[in-house]
Amino acid sequence: MIYNDRVILIKETAPKDELEDDVTTEQIGPLPCQEGSLTNAEQMGIFGKYNLDSFKLHLQGVHTGFSEVIYKGRRRSIQGKKHHKNSTVIYL
Repeated sequence: MIYNDRVILIKETAPKDELEDDVTTEQIGPLPCQEGSLTNAEQMGIFGKYNLDSFKLHLQGVHTGFSEVIYKGRRRSIQGKKHHKNSTVIYL
């Protein structure tokens, strides 16, 4: 695979003290990734409809604990994650 794009992972952590409501965000990256299109089965399984704006990102390594990504200058929410061997697939 050719990892020629870059993505920034956003990890949100809640404080250990329950009295504070502040949630800290940490940006991890930029990390190399590859953009790919979704199959029809993946679109129906994840979104429940055909969505031509959706895509998936392949990242090298196993990444956990993140809730959003910044890809091509836009902050995007994650619809699903999957770990396959030594890579992470993010559905956006």
